[in-house]
Amino acid sequence: MRYKVLESFKIKTLKKEMELQAGQVVTLPHDKAIILISEGKITPFDDTAYRVYSENLHAYLWVVEDDKDIDRLREQGIKEAIYTRQEIEKLKDIDKDSLKVIHRVKEVFESSKVVEIKGCED
Repeated sequence: MRYKVLESFKIKTLKKEMELQAGQVVTLPHDKAIILISEGKITPFDDTAYRVYSENLHAYLWVVEDDKDIDRLREQGIKEAIYTRQEIEKLKDIDKDSLKVIHRVKEVFESSKVVEIKGCED
């Protein structure tokens, strides 16, 4: 699958170390891509939705690029919580208990959005 690099970073391949530049489009295996997506370093280049299992939440959730992708999943009957890449970026540094509360809201109120995080840091 193809991904767009959001911020420059170095990676190690079997043969060498190389730097990926912001804006570059790369092809990566799914397992490696999920880690880099969660770190905010890449984003899917094509219309893509990921269903992932969160150990912290003990639940499945979806990660998509934007609101139109959320609408597309809802039209397909998806009822699980769906987060945009921007929401994931906002949530990556909050404590586990706060994350669980936000996730519960996303599960109950399907149209809810993470707009801003205040006072949830460790």
